[in-house]
Amino acid sequence: MLDSGQIIADRYELLKQLGRGGFSEVWLAQDKLTDVKVAIKIYAPGMGLDDAGISLFTQEFSLVFDMNHTNLLHPTYYDCWERMPYLILPFCKNGSAFQYLTDNNRITETESWHLLHDVAEGLAYLHAKTPPVIHQDIKPDNILINDENRYMITDFGISARIRSTLRRNQGQESSGGTLAYMGPERFGPSPAPIMASDIWSLGATMYELLTGMPPYGDHGGVLQKNGADIPLINEDFSQELKDIIYKCLALNPWDRPTARQIADYTSQHINGSPVPFSLSNNSHDTLQEEEDKTHEDSISAHSSDINKMSPYQDKGKRKKVIVVAAITAIFATIVIIFSLISGKEPVVESIPEPTPTIDYDQMCLSIIQEGENSKIQGDVFRFDIDTLKQNNDSVFEDFYINAIGKYRQINYYKDSISAKIYLNATELKQQVEAILDSAYHVFKEKANIMKDLDQAVAAQAFEDRAKKIEPYINIDNNENE
Repeated sequence: MLDSGQIIADRYELLKQLGRGGFSEVWLAQDKLTDVKVAIKIYAPGMGLDDAGISLFTQEFSLVFDMNHTNLLHPTYYDCWERMPYLILPFCKNGSAFQYLTDNNRITETESWHLLHDVAEGLAYLHAKTPPVIHQDIKPDNILINDENRYMITDFGISARIRSTLRRNQGQESSGGTLAYMGPERFGPSPAPIMASDIWSLGATMYELLTGMPPYGDHGGVLQKNGADIPLINEDFSQELKDIIYKCLALNPWDRPTARQIADYTSQHINGSPVPFSLSNNSHDTLQEEEDKTHEDSISAHSSDINKMSPYQDKGKRKKVIVVAAITAIFATIVIIFSLISGKEPVVESIPEPTPTIDYDQMCLSIIQEGENSKIQGDVFRFDIDTLKQNNDSVFEDFYINAIGKYRQINYYKDSISAKIYLNATELKQQVEAILDSAYHVFKEKANIMKDLDQAVAAQAFEDRAKKIEPYINIDNNENE
């Protein structure tokens, strides 16, 4: 346990606890070397990590130190003390947005726009990294106010792997993030966060700062997922501010604005030239491009093929309608002419309306797009599978397995859809199968390495992951190689 007066690493004297989370504590400390007050964030307090956990922290935080932005609270030092990793950060005497809410009861309209802008700018920077950095835990506690009253994001760069390591160390089972600020997509069978999850968390944070409570209390987006509407903001704020918060809290991740869109819109408002905020018609494509930015070459070509099919489908439908109409007119004309020649009144029997048919092409396009979305998530969360640190990583292969399931559904409609759509689904399926095939070989290899190192648990973890992949690849070829 950490206590006031304790000296960390023979240098930092703990003065006062500033905050405590599920697997870390933040303290105000006095740097005995420089005589400067700093904030020290200590992970796994009182328990420490094993060698693998410490190595993972070192690798991950080396990336954090390369991130520099006006709205990110940049750490100044990282080390490990008694098997507990710690970060040294600038001390923000103005506290956090949560403390502001506690001390002042509610935020003003002007301050709301500035906070929304600053946090969106910080998130836009993180989301633009390659691969994108997803914060996963935006909340009032993780937004600090510096001496210039600028809002700063802290606790960024804590990846899913680090969170998973800390949860296992602390015996926790819940996913990363704080429940009240977790979007509805985080409560499904594949709860891995995406960039839009950060936007929902930002919306929930702003909602709490305006009203005093998160939109769904302590339950987060699970209530929204089960059908609950977004509670209205009844406090006296502008409709423009309320609307942008509602958009951030949209049920569908693709209906939420991106961090860059929010930052640009709020900047215009702050500078006195507000414009109506609206998501462009291609906002889904814009966000999907951001999610997929690290794999643009391999995916965009297929996505564009899919997108180009819809106009072709419509054109085909119009052509069918024109042909049917022409045949009907010709038939009617023949009947009338024949009747006039024979002296009989023309009687044109009605032609029955064509029986409505299922648009299998359009249905399969939707299925393919669902597969693409799963593949994109797998791409975003797949790290280098040739590294040993995969034995306890979040299982990216689940996303690919789901994608293959979607692509395989297209086989059921092979005789009812255009060849172009079928071939596209087949090609996409083969791409994902190739990724899983590669992962299968790597997991098998790593299992053998871990066995040689007498790491039975890690070896079994790799074996289990390889076994899970087996039904989705050609195992006969694997065994013959």
